[in-house]
Order: sequence, then structure tokens, then C-alpha cells
Amino acid sequence: MRTVADLMITNLITLRENDSLAKAKALMQEKNIRNIPIINDAGECVGMLTQREYLRHAFHLVSQFGTQQISKKEQQTPIANAMNKDILTVSPNTDLDMAAEFFIENKYGCLPVTQDNKLVGILTPVDFVKLAHKMLQESA
Repeated sequence: MRTVADLMITNLITLRENDSLAKAKALMQEKNIRNIPIINDAGECVGMLTQREYLRHAFHLVSQFGTQQISKKEQQTPIANAMNKDILTVSPNTDLDMAAEFFIENKYGCLPVTQDNKLVGILTPVDFVKLAHKMLQESA
């Protein structure tokens, strides 16, 4: 294993900017995920909705409208209002060592993987933990 392509997740769960926060919340709970890439009609990654960003926006909604209105407001709020648009992407042929350094130096939970501006995968720190676990088992 040398490149991001060797380790990235390709069975992607994505949403669109105009999908609701309620839909994102349900998807995160159902699939037990913390990061959802947001794509446009061309399949380009235009942002990332993380569990942290979702929670930050949910707390904002509660502070504005109260807990009684949170479900309704999440239904009405597009992901575009909460997602992180300033994202770093890597290509499938990025060296795994470089991707590992990124995770060590930054607090990101996910790296979108793009090729020709299209989202083709994601890479998370958990993928590196799984790789380390596999390597430890093989060396035992």
C-alpha cells in the first residue's frame, strides 16, 4: 500500500447542498458516519458536512429558536448553511505518507479524494488505524 487509492473508501455516501440538515442527521445516525461529502450535479466535491459542523449549526438553531423548534428548523435548513466549503482534497495517487502527515498535523476527520474534479473516494484516520491493525495482525 503506497497511495491513497490503495486505502480510500469508494463506497460513498454523499448529499447535495440543498438537502436538509435533518436528512444529514438521519444519514449520519443510520450509517454511523461522521463525515458526508457534499457534491454538485457534476459529481464535484463542493464541501464537507462533518458531525462537528452539524452540531455547531444545530446549537446555533437551538439558541435562535429553542429546542421546541429544532426539528422543524433542521428540515428547513439546507446543508449549504452548515457545511465547510473550504476543504482540502487529495488525488488517488497521493502518497499515503503525505496523507498520514496531514491527519497528524491537522484536526480533520476526512480527506475527500478527487480525480478530474470528481469525488472518487474519501480517506479518514480510521482507515489508517485499520491498516495498522491489519499490519500488526500479519506480523504476529
